[in-house]
Amino acid sequence: MDGKSTARNREKRDGIDLGRFHIAAVMIFAVLDFVLLLSVFSAGRACTRAEEAAERCITAQQAAMDMQAASDYLSEQARAFIATGDPKRAEQFFEEAYVTRRRERALEEFEGLPDSSSARSCLSAAMDASNGLFEIECRAMRLAAESYGLDPSDYPEALRDVQPEAADLRLSSEEQRNKALAMVSDETCQRLRDEIGKNISLSMEMLMEETRARQAESAARLQRLIRREEILTVAMLILALILVLSTALLVTRPLKSYVCHIRREETLPEEGAGELRLLARAYNQMWQQNLRRRELLRYDATHDALTGVFNRGVFEKLRSRCSGRDSTLLILDIDRFKAINDQNGHDVGDRVLCYVAALLQENFRAEDYICRIGGDEFAVIMVHTGSALRAAVENKIRRINELLRTPEDGLPPVSLSVGVAFGDRGNPTDDIFKDADTALYRTKSVRLGGCEFY
Repeated sequence: MDGKSTARNREKRDGIDLGRFHIAAVMIFAVLDFVLLLSVFSAGRACTRAEEAAERCITAQQAAMDMQAASDYLSEQARAFIATGDPKRAEQFFEEAYVTRRRERALEEFEGLPDSSSARSCLSAAMDASNGLFEIECRAMRLAAESYGLDPSDYPEALRDVQPEAADLRLSSEEQRNKALAMVSDETCQRLRDEIGKNISLSMEMLMEETRARQAESAARLQRLIRREEILTVAMLILALILVLSTALLVTRPLKSYVCHIRREETLPEEGAGELRLLARAYNQMWQQNLRRRELLRYDATHDALTGVFNRGVFEKLRSRCSGRDSTLLILDIDRFKAINDQNGHDVGDRVLCYVAALLQENFRAEDYICRIGGDEFAVIMVHTGSALRAAVENKIRRINELLRTPEDGLPPVSLSVGVAFGDRGNPTDDIFKDADTALYRTKSVRLGGCEFY
């Protein structure tokens, strides 16, 4: 009895408990599956974070452009008040400075961005320069108000607080106006304007660099997660093969003499392979979803969310292409767009922007670049063109303005003022954008809805 008991115990020790083996294999399979799902979830979160970073970058870029637009708007209203003495211009000037406060709101938008201290510093420097320009413009406006003999009680409170110098009060009205104009047009003001534009551009460049760094980090993390998913998928496949082989070795082989057909059953490997193929298809679907998300991120980072044309960031990258003699730059501004928003609401203003963008895409070539570079400002970069096509450009602008003056769908009539600079223009400066902007300023000073060439 003792010999038989010892033999049975040895058989139990030498054998493999198939049930326990299967339970252990299922538990290992479940752990691998959980880790795979966790990796997939982490990959989805990495894509979401990259998308959020791109959205924050776009919002901050818009804020920076708003600061530039607000500074330009203040200078425009100050000059208009000095030139005409219209108190409404002064009211609009101080309404922008103390009510609308686009500059301050742009800076607040940057304060909420993580890891953007360099961009915020540049934008703060632009704000300091803008405040310096604001003080000069206030003094010039007060001097202009004196030259027009306006009642001080009619001044905005902020303008009443500015006291002109005694020497200036002794000047004639014409001399006071000329001095006021000189104050807002001298080298100091131009230096401040250049400093504003330079710091805003640097802020946007730094913001893009910081965003690209965060996206690169997210992409690297996503790549690691994908490699982990691949490793986990291979491990699950190997485990499935081990289960099939163990079943064949531990079940089919001992029963070979009893159930030959069951022992030669080959449907399990096919089924196993089918389940693995199903898992591969699920993985491929997740990969395609991740790919579509990345493509959407690239699209959102390069296109204006409202109009669908290229955004300011793309325009800044494309500006270097305008340095050749076979390129042309158009700066287009929607006339009196603020009045449209004020009178009809921002929904109508958005529809007008979309309509203008659609007309630009219809009337310019597919190889040209249509960009929205400001709230109501667009740019067109035409390639393989020169000053010989001046008449063609004028015809395009004329046709677009004709359509804008008789819009469809109940939109209010508008017009575009356009400044054009050809690559082969005469007497160019170092910056074609500056030349086109100079032509635009000349257009708006001559007649709205016109087209001037540098």
